[in-house]
Parts: sequence; structure tokens; C-alpha cells
Amino acid sequence: MLAWSLGGVAAGVVLLTAHAWRRLRAGREVDGRNRVVVVTGCDSGIGYNVALSALEWGCSVVATCLDPDGEAPKRLRGAGAVVVRLDLRRLQQDAFNGLLSALHTLQTENKALWCLVNNAGVMTFAQCEWQTQEMVAGQVEVNLLGLIQVTKALLPVLRRNKGRVVMVSSPTGQIAIPNLAVYSATKWGLEGFSQALRRELTPMGASVVLVRPCNLPEQTAILTHNAQQLKKMLAAAPAETREDFGVAMAEAEQFFRGMYQQKSDQLPEPLDARLLACFRSAIMRQRPNLTYSPAPLLVTLTLDLLQLLPYCCLDFLIAKNFYYFLLSFSKNK
Repeated sequence: MLAWSLGGVAAGVVLLTAHAWRRLRAGREVDGRNRVVVVTGCDSGIGYNVALSALEWGCSVVATCLDPDGEAPKRLRGAGAVVVRLDLRRLQQDAFNGLLSALHTLQTENKALWCLVNNAGVMTFAQCEWQTQEMVAGQVEVNLLGLIQVTKALLPVLRRNKGRVVMVSSPTGQIAIPNLAVYSATKWGLEGFSQALRRELTPMGASVVLVRPCNLPEQTAILTHNAQQLKKMLAAAPAETREDFGVAMAEAEQFFRGMYQQKSDQLPEPLDARLLACFRSAIMRQRPNLTYSPAPLLVTLTLDLLQLLPYCCLDFLIAKNFYYFLLSFSKNK
């Protein structure tokens, strides 16, 4: 009996030691020196903060922006980042020349491409019927097609360097909700692309990591243009849509006009510490998790469980605003 007890204790010690060793190895970070991180969508919010933080973590940073002369790009340039203009809505044959040229220059300085953070994204919050064709196309072009193209352009070097692609997704990539039909479609596409790409790259030593920021529109500029867009929707709407939804569209415009005011002359607010820790782990850890979320465990587990429900049950809960109630527990302040 004593032998069995001692054997059990020994086995437990071995298992705990092995688990601790795996956690220690997984928690180790790569050396940022001579590693280049490319971050898209650095004009505001997440992209700006992640690019600035990656510099602090010791990496070289190439930050892509729509307006290189904006306040955030100026601050990044002053901190040591290389700022490159890139518009994912208008990808011509030479669209990536500036980005590739910047990476080539860094390569001559013995700095190798390590990570691409696909952060650039746009959102229009409105019913699908209301949105103009330009708004629909813009979300698909930036959030999905542009993301795929910039990833494809950098894959040969990333693959050879056994680097990493970090995809910025959303809870709407797990559960689609009203007023975000197009945006949800792009995030579902991103999630599918990420899964397939991960399975292509893992045998070659490269990796793909998903980060799902949760409930932080106030910390980004993603909805600052929504009121202006709603005004355009109302003006361009067919007679039937204007007759049935005109009042609702006007009320939505007023709500967004009062809720989200564009502050182009101010730097973005710092990210929630939990979200920034997710990005640091996704970019810098030697063995990152497959997915990261700054939301509390209760929220992430509930989102996973909701996907297992029959559609009739899930539709009922969403109609009762359970989705927004759940995300209120993960609001980043």
C-alpha cells in the first residue's frame, strides 16, 4: 500500500513538473532585436497602440496607415517606426511596393520580417438593406480581401523566416448579430481563412494566431463615421426603404452623432491592459495560444456554448439582447 502511495505521489510530481516546464517554455518570449513586426491600420485605436508597444518590446515596426501625416502616424514615426501608406480598398498591382521596399531596407540592416498583424478594419453599423453598395464593398475589401492580399504578399518571407501572422477578429466572427451582417460576414471569412492558413503553415514552422478584441468601440475610430454614413444611406435609400425605415435611420444617425465624435487631432487612447497583454503574447511568445480574448473566462466560454445551441434558441437570445448583455461584462475602459 505504501509503495502504491509513493508511486502516486511520484507520478503526481512528475506530471506537475512537466506541466510547469511546458508553461515556462510557452511563456518564453522571442528576442525582439532584429525582428520586424508589420501592423496594418495604425491611424488609430488598436493598430497605433500595438505598433507603439511592439517598439517598446524591442522590435522594429513597419506601420501602415491611410494618412501618413495624421497625428498617430507622426507619433509612431517619432518613436522609431517606419510609416508606410497603404489603402486596402484600392489594391493595384503596385499597392505593396512601399511596404516591400521598407522591408527590403530593414533586411539590409539585418532585420528580418517576423510578424504581420492584420489589424486594419472598417465597420458600418446598420441594417444590410440600408447600406450603400460602396459601404458593403468597403467592408469586404478592407476586412477580408485586402487582408488576404497583404498576407499573401508577405507569406514567402514570413514562411521562410518561420514567422507569424496575427489576425484581429471579433466576437461577431463567432456569432453574427443584426446591424452587422456585412461586418460579421467579413469576420467569419477571416476566421475561416485563419484556420486554413494555420493548417498550411504549421508544418513549415510558421504560425497563425487569432486575437478577438471585445467591446471597445470607444477606444477605436471604427464608428466615428457611422453617423455620416447613415445620412448617406437615408439620402440614397430606395423609396420603399425610406418609407419603412426612414424614421429609424434618422434616429440612428442622431444616436451615433452624439455617441461617437471624431477626434482627428487627438492621439488614440491606450488599450485595456488585458487586450494589450493578449497582443504581446500573440506576437512575442515562442509558443502562443491559437486564440486570445481579453474578455473574462465566463464571457468566452458562454460565446463558445452559444454556438452549440439550435438556431431557434440562439435567435431568441439575440432578439432579447443577450449578446450585448454578455459583452457588457467585457467592456474595456
